[in-house]
Amino acid sequence: MKDKQGFTLIELTAVMILLGFFLLVAIPKFKDLNDVNIKSTSRRMASIIKYLYNEAAFKKKIYKLSFDLDNEEYWVEVQEGNEFVIPDDPTLKKRKLPEGLSFKDVMTDRSRVNSLGQNEQFILFLPTGFVEPAVIHLESDDGKYYTLATKPYTGGTIVFDEYVDVLNK
Repeated sequence: MKDKQGFTLIELTAVMILLGFFLLVAIPKFKDLNDVNIKSTSRRMASIIKYLYNEAAFKKKIYKLSFDLDNEEYWVEVQEGNEFVIPDDPTLKKRKLPEGLSFKDVMTDRSRVNSLGQNEQFILFLPTGFVEPAVIHLESDDGKYYTLATKPYTGGTIVFDEYVDVLNK
């Protein structure tokens, strides 16, 4: 009796068919990764906006949600004396957007009137219970947009799954 070495053509074909089936099922899930990133980032930013609205009113301090559009980063600052500093809270640290996601723009009434560097924007949260009207547009590599619009007197955020120019409405 001869020792068998290797695989038969039928065994190899069965394995190739199974691999093909698994790839057929798995590849659409990888395409949905950008959708997951843009949705989770939108939820995280909406939560931060509500949190800062509450913190500003509760602690009677001015907070700022800052954006670096070139580096796809955002972070929180609080006014201490005459300057803004990054708080010690690790949940408010500087964050980078997930891979495949970028800021299309961040618009406020101030940024539209005052031509600050378009690459650095911020949203103010005042101790009087007011958040600056602002619109954040997130864009994924596959061309999908999400729009986040602040609600000035409630600190809430309206989220649209498309590009909406809320400030011009």
